[in-house]
Amino acid sequence: MENPDSPLLIAHPADGVLQLTLNRPRAMNAVTIELADSLDAVLRRAASDDSVRAIVLGGSGERAFCSGYDIREMAALDADGMLVALLRRAPVIRALARHPKPVIAALDGIVHGVGALYAMAADIRIATPQAEFRVGATQHGAAEGAWQLPAIVGAARAKEILLTARRVGAEEALAIGLYHRVVPREQLLASAVEQAREIAAMPPLGVQWLKKLVDEGVGQPLDAQFDTEQLALATVLRPPSGRETFKDFLAKRS
Repeated sequence: MENPDSPLLIAHPADGVLQLTLNRPRAMNAVTIELADSLDAVLRRAASDDSVRAIVLGGSGERAFCSGYDIREMAALDADGMLVALLRRAPVIRALARHPKPVIAALDGIVHGVGALYAMAADIRIATPQAEFRVGATQHGAAEGAWQLPAIVGAARAKEILLTARRVGAEEALAIGLYHRVVPREQLLASAVEQAREIAAMPPLGVQWLKKLVDEGVGQPLDAQFDTEQLALATVLRPPSGRETFKDFLAKRS
């Protein structure tokens, strides 16, 4: 049985769905080096696990999805220790963004710092009215989110949000496309799991290639995007016979 006090909870709420929960509610789910390592390890295993077809990432409690990196842990680090921590924690952000399986973020309360980076790395973001987004790196002389936010909300809007390190409320986040849906708090987890379940029910190869084509096509010329998609359709996604491809539809008509 899983330890309920583990900083990362793992569950399988529906067929093909892996649910991961940041579980440090007393610290507003602040990410320690240990938690980042655990999340990275689970994501890497899930990448090659055929039983996992979609992932839901959320946080324990109602105060925060994730408030950022753990400040108490960082306060004990010297400059070299901070650099080592940065290099050790960063790969999980890429692991989320480049994961072959779709990731749905269930956002409630504080979505700050690395919590915002995790959220942006997800493919779909479902939030509550209380979900407040903020990347405050510029306040500390750093720069984060520049490779993520422009693709979501556009370069001009991303610059304004990141340069000012301001808080973005749920209503604005929904309007600018940062959040895909805003639902009541009591419906958040069920909505995220249902979205993941719907995706998990699709043939997995097409789902994974669609995500890959979209992610790698951003910024590429249209002709290049078209050619890459057609090549995928003619090779790795090459369909069987028409009868086999549409057997479910034909069965309903017979």
